[in-house]
Amino acid sequence: MEKELYNAFATTPTTPAAIAQSINMENETGTLQKPPKLMGIEEYYAWKDRFENWVQANHLRSWECIEKKYVKPRTDLQVIKNIFEMTDKERDMYKAEKMMISLLQQAIKEDIFILLQHDGTSRSIWDALKIKFEVVRR
Repeated sequence: MEKELYNAFATTPTTPAAIAQSINMENETGTLQKPPKLMGIEEYYAWKDRFENWVQANHLRSWECIEKKYVKPRTDLQVIKNIFEMTDKERDMYKAEKMMISLLQQAIKEDIFILLQHDGTSRSIWDALKIKFEVVRR
């Protein structure tokens, strides 16, 4: 009896419907490794809150790149620095920016992502998503 109870809660669902439900739940809420996924523009508001919370809980430094708009470090001559020229702090922020871009790419369904007008920074992607949603909403 005890083993049957354990198996009822410990086994992975194997029916197609159970698998689909599990995948949908992961897309909606995210996992420890994956952010919540925006599957349709009509889900934007609910997704936005879940995504912000997930990123702030798991990659706070990366979230700073959106809030403060990451700018690539420059030399005294205003030339963009190569990675090997960056200080440790600049390299950490560069890595956080790249992480944020990667998280956004993972979190936004590709057919939505390709419609966004952005300059490649995490902040511009985030702002483009807001603009796209507001245009659709009106």
